[in-house]
Amino acid sequence: MAEKEISDLGLREIISCAACTSTNLHTTFDFGEVPLAGYFPKSVENLMPLLPMKLMFCARCSLHQISPDISDQYLFGDYRYISSVGMQSHFNELARWFVDKYKPTKDSKILEFGCNDGPLLQALTNMGFSPIGIDPATNIVNIALEKKLTVINDYFNVHSHERYEELKNLDFIFSSNSFAHISDIRSVAEAVEKCLSPGGLFIVEVQGLEQMFEAKAFDFVYHEHKYYYSVESMSNLMAQFNLRLVESMKIDTHGGSLRLVFSKKLDEKSTTASIEFTNSESRVITPQLLASGIELYRKMLNEIDQKIQKELSLGSRIAAFGASGRANMLLGELPITKNALQFVVDESPERIGRKMAQNGVPIVGMNEFLDQDIDVILILAWNFADVIVSKLPKKNYRIIIPLPSLKEFIH
Repeated sequence: MAEKEISDLGLREIISCAACTSTNLHTTFDFGEVPLAGYFPKSVENLMPLLPMKLMFCARCSLHQISPDISDQYLFGDYRYISSVGMQSHFNELARWFVDKYKPTKDSKILEFGCNDGPLLQALTNMGFSPIGIDPATNIVNIALEKKLTVINDYFNVHSHERYEELKNLDFIFSSNSFAHISDIRSVAEAVEKCLSPGGLFIVEVQGLEQMFEAKAFDFVYHEHKYYYSVESMSNLMAQFNLRLVESMKIDTHGGSLRLVFSKKLDEKSTTASIEFTNSESRVITPQLLASGIELYRKMLNEIDQKIQKELSLGSRIAAFGASGRANMLLGELPITKNALQFVVDESPERIGRKMAQNGVPIVGMNEFLDQDIDVILILAWNFADVIVSKLPKKNYRIIIPLPSLKEFIH
């Protein structure tokens, strides 16, 4: 992407909180210039310049958010993440939990916004339900449609219930790992309230701020993930639109996430539950604590860079696994490593054949990797490390897993 095309990103400095509109914002951490995490160009000629990024904190509602904001139209018009690759088992579990917990009927009206290629929709369909999805990424929606899933190719916002009759009086609305991506979260929260039936439930999964801190998963901080929620900040947002927290649980996805359930039915029980769950967070992650955690994370990655430097001096050939947005961010913190990689291996057909945003290194499939002589493998998709290692032949590879704590072993 040429310099003159940067305007296409719709960069906008954040001066007021997206959740509560307060202007009492403070910088938690300035990351300097970083790659656009979800960008995987087709050639090195299309590499784009690095972009500024700061993590901001709202003193009124406690939400952390990224500045500058990048337009949703740019980020998700040609999206390269496929949820079903590596995540289908999670969505199968979510569907089973939902059915066991809330006993929906076959006639229940169920929507998932930000449904991607439809792994949750597929799981629910296999169980005999008729869910609907909505997602703005046309290329990803086409994959869902090929699976014969019902998906609307559009943004979910305050006008959705007016545009689509099937989105009125919904019994259940899901959002899994998409609520952090949306610029106008107030419009989406209002849309949830408008589209739900009087007794409807909103089930949302987001990466938890506390869990991200504990796992040192700061490679998850990037422009596409616009917001970083705690139970408190998510509850503060939804309460503005008459939605009260009725259940909260921690789950393991993406290094540690929250599954929160909000009810449109307002009563004393739900209000009491909301207060109890909000107060149940085991650790309050202050901006100061978060900043110190990010500094420690950067020091850990510097150790990895030095290890890769040593491997290079020994003539080792080095590859990486996992061409995700997180991988782009990790490579941004690994200046030696990013220039040492032969390639990055991935299983997603939406990425194979493209390049990494940070360094232009090619992304290849497993078959091409198996044809190469590699000595060291850096697992950038560290949260899937066990699965990745199980797929590797035992050829005395030196495996390096960077997070949540550095691990090295021979496989």
